Amino acid sequence: MYRKAIDYSRLLQNISSCFIISIIFCSCGTTLRPKDYDLSKDSRPINEKKQLVLSATKSVTDADPSIIIIDSLIIETNKFPKEIRSHARVYDSTGNIIINMAPPYCDDLRYWKSIKETIGKKTYGITDFNVREFGDKDSIPYAVMLNIDYSGSMSGVLDVISEGTELFISLKQPQDRIGIATYNRDYTLKVPMWQDKTMILSTFRSTAKNGFGMYSAMNDALMKSMMQYKDLPPEMPRVMVLFTDGEDNYSTSRVNQIIDSALSNDVHIFTVGFGYVNEKPLRALSGYTGGKFYRAYSKQELINVFKDIYLSLRNFYLISYKPPEYFGLHKVAVELSIPNRVDSLIAKGVYDTAPLRPIFDGNNPNDPIGAQFTSKIIFDFNSATLRPESMIRIDELAELLDRYPRVWLEVQGHTDNVGTEEFNQKLSEARADSVMQELLKRGIESKRLRPHGYGMSDPIVPNDTEENRAKNRRTQFKVLRQ
Repeated sequence: MYRKAIDYSRLLQNISSCFIISIIFCSCGTTLRPKDYDLSKDSRPINEKKQLVLSATKSVTDADPSIIIIDSLIIETNKFPKEIRSHARVYDSTGNIIINMAPPYCDDLRYWKSIKETIGKKTYGITDFNVREFGDKDSIPYAVMLNIDYSGSMSGVLDVISEGTELFISLKQPQDRIGIATYNRDYTLKVPMWQDKTMILSTFRSTAKNGFGMYSAMNDALMKSMMQYKDLPPEMPRVMVLFTDGEDNYSTSRVNQIIDSALSNDVHIFTVGFGYVNEKPLRALSGYTGGKFYRAYSKQELINVFKDIYLSLRNFYLISYKPPEYFGLHKVAVELSIPNRVDSLIAKGVYDTAPLRPIFDGNNPNDPIGAQFTSKIIFDFNSATLRPESMIRIDELAELLDRYPRVWLEVQGHTDNVGTEEFNQKLSEARADSVMQELLKRGIESKRLRPHGYGMSDPIVPNDTEENRAKNRRTQFKVLRQ
């Protein structure tokens, strides 16, 4: 009996030890995956098509019109609602960028038929737009920051990444600046934003093997790389390129923080995933900042991606126009008319100007709770009656709540200090309730809304000028639940 008791005790100890070890290992990463990737072979799933990468240019007059394609590469929203700027790319299915389709390389906009934006169920035709072509002859200086994942899960592709990085540097034009950083748990700035190609290449080569480690702090690294743009001229286009598997098990920064920083600093993020990729954060980073997501399964494909990124920066059509003022999801359609082609070409793109974004960090689902935002909702003077021009703002809120059905909001009414405290308190409560009632009419469940009047008790600026008092008269929203 005694011997059996000893065996059970040891068995329980072993089970407990295994359980603790499994917890430790699980806490170090998100997903167990093979240690190395083999980029010498194409490991692409059978049902996944190869991503077309571009390697040359061809004039539209020499191209086969039946194989021409257009897509929207970058949509800049930092000047919204005054202006939208979209970098469109026209190419053919054999990998040629199609050029000579807009001024100054073409006399007019004969190829550009129309631009439309769809918001909810309404479609708006953009009649006043401009297209400007940029090509190899345009000496635009770019600032490009390369961020390379040096964590343990990337050990099998570091040689390939180094080779690709050297190729990227070799494509650099004299006016460009390139910086290079590597990261695992720690962040290492290997090359500052330099202009001298020889110095960049020799410095990278001398440090390429240094700094390899286990953990991955991808988000923190990107936030630190944002600082590399701070001393550059504001008009210089800013691009960040990230090479990674998308895993992060050490950062305190969140994906939404990176997106906000990129938008405020006008930085476009291109993400390149290898092998077993966690795509969600990478697609979010590139999609919301006007970049592009790539996925490489082989060494040659990775090399092609480097070429594609640089060619994309050098050859594009810049479309600019004033968009409808709507703080939500915009669907864009750009239509081209190519001679000797039966049908029109349409590129579809999406940009989002809503005050809330989805959660991209599964480890921190409480990110948006407590977040606050305002909406330009206008009432009649000293009244809770909504002005007609406020209805589109209500539509924006309803669309936002439809998109994120788990979000609950506090609907806040705020006033300035003109009038008595009692009057302002009642007015703020009535205005918050008016907004809530309009949202209920649009199908939003009452349990997801909490009206609250704050009166004059919570000004965001001193009530010392008419301009400041106008800022304090506001409808504000706070995320209560996600």
